[in-house]
Amino acid sequence: MEEKLEEKLEEFLHSKEIQERLMKLSTEGEKSLILDYDKIVEEDTDLATGLLDNPTDFLENANDILEDITGIPNSHFRVKNLDKTMEVRGVRAENVGEFIQLKGILTRASDVKPEIKVATFTCMRCNEENRVMQTGKEFREPQMCQNPDCGKKGPFRLEEQNSEFRDWQSVRIQELPEALRGGRVPRNLSAIVRDDMVDQATPGNEVVVTGVLRTIQESEGHKKKNTFKKVLHINHIIVNEKSVEETDLSEEEEEWVEELKENEDVRELVINSVAPSIFGYDKIKEAIAMQLFGSPAVDLPDGSRIRGDSHILLTGDPGTAKSQMLKWAKDVAPRGVYASGKKATGAGLTAAAVRDELTGGWTLEAGALAIGDGGIACIDEFDKMSDEESGAILESMEQQTISVAKAGIVATLNTRTAILAAANPRLGRFDEYDPIPEQIDLPALILSRFDLIFILRDIPKEDKDRDLADHMLNLQSSPDKVVEPELDKDELRKLIIYAKKYIDPKFEGDEAKSKLEDFFVQWRTSVGGETASEEGAVPITARQLEALVRLAKSNARLRLSNTVTVEDANEAIDLFRETLRQMGIEDDSGKPDIDILMTGHDRSQHDKLQRVMNIIEELTEDFEGDGAPIDMVKEEAKADGIDEDFVREMISQEKKNGRLYSPSEKMIKKAT
Repeated sequence: MEEKLEEKLEEFLHSKEIQERLMKLSTEGEKSLILDYDKIVEEDTDLATGLLDNPTDFLENANDILEDITGIPNSHFRVKNLDKTMEVRGVRAENVGEFIQLKGILTRASDVKPEIKVATFTCMRCNEENRVMQTGKEFREPQMCQNPDCGKKGPFRLEEQNSEFRDWQSVRIQELPEALRGGRVPRNLSAIVRDDMVDQATPGNEVVVTGVLRTIQESEGHKKKNTFKKVLHINHIIVNEKSVEETDLSEEEEEWVEELKENEDVRELVINSVAPSIFGYDKIKEAIAMQLFGSPAVDLPDGSRIRGDSHILLTGDPGTAKSQMLKWAKDVAPRGVYASGKKATGAGLTAAAVRDELTGGWTLEAGALAIGDGGIACIDEFDKMSDEESGAILESMEQQTISVAKAGIVATLNTRTAILAAANPRLGRFDEYDPIPEQIDLPALILSRFDLIFILRDIPKEDKDRDLADHMLNLQSSPDKVVEPELDKDELRKLIIYAKKYIDPKFEGDEAKSKLEDFFVQWRTSVGGETASEEGAVPITARQLEALVRLAKSNARLRLSNTVTVEDANEAIDLFRETLRQMGIEDDSGKPDIDILMTGHDRSQHDKLQRVMNIIEELTEDFEGDGAPIDMVKEEAKADGIDEDFVREMISQEKKNGRLYSPSEKMIKKAT
């Protein structure tokens, strides 16, 4: 460091303002002076340039000056809020030795270890103490005894009690999920934290760090390679607890949202812009829009927390665009992660204990849900996960934390993440005559944690199929004309950030609350009871009431309103009823039907099915046990008001189920 620059630094640190700050720090027991970079620029641009270009000498000199002023060992000069923030993937060889600032997700943190700074050795020949400053990564011993009367090369004994140690921790920083567009693989950067900066963040936290970029030479066996590993020696670390809400929008962007806020159709604008390339699914798109905007979590006085994020499950036949909707939601969310249950492990979704590259010890690495904290996690092939893996996310779905006890590490990570999951039916496609809940290949414990469950059926219908084919063919020929959302992904993202930052919907008055309360109580009374515990039944719990509240608040936030109205409550109830109808728990009239829950058919369908089975049994007796002629079965059923199509589909389905079989081409018979 140049002598002139060193004089300027000493003069700056001896200024009245800095002296007052140091006095305050010493009374509070702190040993680090933390300054904004702008403060250094205001003082002297040469100082700011010296910090950026030659940070090692600059910081060492600053630390020594602070120790002399305060008398506190291991005092530190720390700088935050640089003018420029780099991306992890943007760090290059030209940045080695520079003072830089990075923003990312902390994915790994090792145990805090003592690192020796000044080692004290005792000469075994003359008992002289020898102090050796430790620099670099290798441990340094005295070359010879410092006693002029001795001067021997040892042996020496390390005196740990008289040596100086400081805390040391290895961490890993990964690119922010929202910065990964176009399927890019996230980049990581190893980093080292020392002294009072250790344990400032836990895996899953978004952090902004400043530090000096250094290198460690790589080796292969005992041979050193000509490549080096990048390691950031962190000078200062800031933890962003609520990254999405604290994302900055420019004045122009906020003014644009304020103008849009005056539009009474802002809710419809958003919903119509959800996954525009996918045909239909209006209710599902409405639900995904609500999920992206979310509702505020409720922190209770006793320290507990009621989640504000909604979880949605899409389960249906192959080719119903489930995965496409998940990937769209991941791309548009301010923070989104995507994982496939078939290729994900429980540790990969939650947290894993791994060996640290720098220390060789066990460290905790955050999984997809912790990395997506504050955003949305899209999990495809949800049904392909084993029970152990799907069970690993139970705590995350409700409590929005992950408790880890692995390799001697006991920790709790935040996973304040909305989950959008996709799954296939148990047999690949939905069976029309089997109860829907029994065909969803997920445990009831998992199902009960989803606020909304949508069933996607691929049933041939000429009019719908023609519209779908027309939409898909137009996508191929003129995609720009077909996919013209009123709000593009970037605009939606800005709108979501604004809503999460400024819109906090509250219930005003009792009307909206009474609406939700009345619906829940009536529905629970009608559908509840002993049937709710039967195999295949969807559990009816107080979680559904919390789901209704979340959906109502999300709808208000979707309107950019701070007040939850009766209309918001009605929208929540309509969405919830839609999932009930699709699950087969509520018939088209809106009346809960226990037979639907028990058998998969409403009462009228069940009666028709039973009547056809009786006709087959009676005709089989008339034909001396050879079976019933299919044509005669249709005629008798028609006389009882049962449609021929119903009979044909019912026979086909019951043959698949094994309750009926065909002794010959034109005969049908009950299996014994």
